[in-house]
Amino acid sequence: MVKHNLLIIDDDIDYLKLLAESLEDSFEVKCAHNLSAAQDLLKENIKFDIALVDENIGNEKGSAWIKSQQGHENSPTSFVLYSGMATEEAILKGLECGADDFLAKPFSLLALNSKLEKLIEYQDKIHDFEDEIKSKNNVINVSMAQASKYGSCMQLTSKLNHCFSYEQIRDEVFSYFNRMDLHGCIAFYPINDKPSFYSAQKGVCSPVEIEVMELLKFKSRLYRFGSRTIFNHTLVSLFILNLENDTVDTDIFIDALASVIECIGSRIAFITYKNSLVSVQEQIKTAVSTTKKMVEISKHHQQEVMNEIVQKMGTSFHILDMTQEQEDYLMDLVHGALKKHSQDDINFLEVTQLLDQALFSIDQLQQLNTENDQIDNTYDFDDEDELF
Repeated sequence: MVKHNLLIIDDDIDYLKLLAESLEDSFEVKCAHNLSAAQDLLKENIKFDIALVDENIGNEKGSAWIKSQQGHENSPTSFVLYSGMATEEAILKGLECGADDFLAKPFSLLALNSKLEKLIEYQDKIHDFEDEIKSKNNVINVSMAQASKYGSCMQLTSKLNHCFSYEQIRDEVFSYFNRMDLHGCIAFYPINDKPSFYSAQKGVCSPVEIEVMELLKFKSRLYRFGSRTIFNHTLVSLFILNLENDTVDTDIFIDALASVIECIGSRIAFITYKNSLVSVQEQIKTAVSTTKKMVEISKHHQQEVMNEIVQKMGTSFHILDMTQEQEDYLMDLVHGALKKHSQDDINFLEVTQLLDQALFSIDQLQQLNTENDQIDNTYDFDDEDELF
């Protein structure tokens, strides 16, 4: 059993020896016959659990010395003040100076030993309480750190939902890397274009980094080797270079980035779809505009043909010597052609109106896309605004 250190201070040498002999079975005892000798013992870096101090030490007061020791790194953990006067004033002075207990002389050695043992138990309870508080504080600090990292991940996810280009996605991800002190790369695998690779630290990836990402993009969504971790999606990969094994932060980042990679992949798919939609809109607009011009040209050409027919037939009436029956027959042919031409004019007008409506709808859709892009571009986060 380890003995606790006890310092006894008393100017009565005989009484000092008596106390030391009675307590040396339970404690490692050091004695001082004045306060100067007590200070010398403290300078030896002996950590005393208890100091047993007489109130009257020559011309000095034990209570004053106890008070002077409060807050010093090498001072005893607890103090017991004893005095030959058990007055109310003496007891209050013991409390005021910072003593943990007070004894009035004469006191039995058995009672003294019992008080000191209870004081050690009191210290143990304090230590247990401090350890518990420290443990809880550590749990709270770790929890807050975890919440902060998850909060930053949620913030990144929100920002990604307002990105409309690969460059915007890259910049948001690298900004997150910088805040979290992560070193890594991002690779994009567009459907109809060649892959692109970027480094958060260097801007561009080294040949070996590119080779590793191309090699591992066919692995599972999460693949680890040493401190390197790659998160894969069909359209994108995140390659983290400094995730050490078996740390709380690593577990947090793995959980967070496993969700982020899915978010990035979904966003890239959306951007690809939107860009394709815009391209189709342009193609439709071009086709409709071309068709409208062709209809107008056809209508103009038809009109020219009809005018030429009517002109030639009218001239023929003057040249040919026709009977009335022949003239009536020819006029019926002209009227029939003109009637058919009028119906074609109506059809041309309906087709033209439909084409105009299609062009108007495409213009409205393009304007809506432009307005949405402007709204999302003005949507901004404050990097200092932490979620947790």
